Amino acid sequence: MSKYQHTSMYCYPDTDILINLFDLKDEEKLKELEKVYTLFRLSELRIRPPKDPLDMEAFLEIHRYILQDVYPFAGELRKEMISKGSSSFAHPKFIDVEMRKIFAGLAEENYLKGLPREKLISRLAHYLAELNALHPFREGNGRTVREFARQLALNAGYRLEWEKIAAPAEIINAFVDSFNTNNERLENLLDEVIAA
Repeated sequence: MSKYQHTSMYCYPDTDILINLFDLKDEEKLKELEKVYTLFRLSELRIRPPKDPLDMEAFLEIHRYILQDVYPFAGELRKEMISKGSSSFAHPKFIDVEMRKIFAGLAEENYLKGLPREKLISRLAHYLAELNALHPFREGNGRTVREFARQLALNAGYRLEWEKIAAPAEIINAFVDSFNTNNERLENLLDEVIAA
């Protein structure tokens, strides 16, 4: 059964398998390959200085860079509705305009530079929750948002180390809570992984 609630223009006909640059139609093999390539690209990003400022174009570039080896839509905003479980994400026609609002707010806040740690955690949780609710990409939203957060924190003078969270489900659950209720769980999680 599909994790998405409808047939996707991004999938091979009559499957839930995303059209990919390897033309793989075996979901398990595709996920393995995706994991290898994205981990490699994320490790490359860790040794590069982040763009400054981390604006909307930089965010799109992070997605493109992470998924460039696997999917033809890397770096592109999605063009169809998606949902996971009971959560439906933003309609494609609103993604660009809403994303521009998010990044305008981030620019107004000087990309969170100069904030004390507690305030940085609160504002970072806000922006991450907004980007998660938007879910601007067909695949790779979580990885892109987490890498964006790491780079944003680094530019603001902090280290964000997601790997300190032992169970990846904790991160997912914090984002689910931010979508459905509030940012408290996400803020607590960020408190665990951000250091000066």
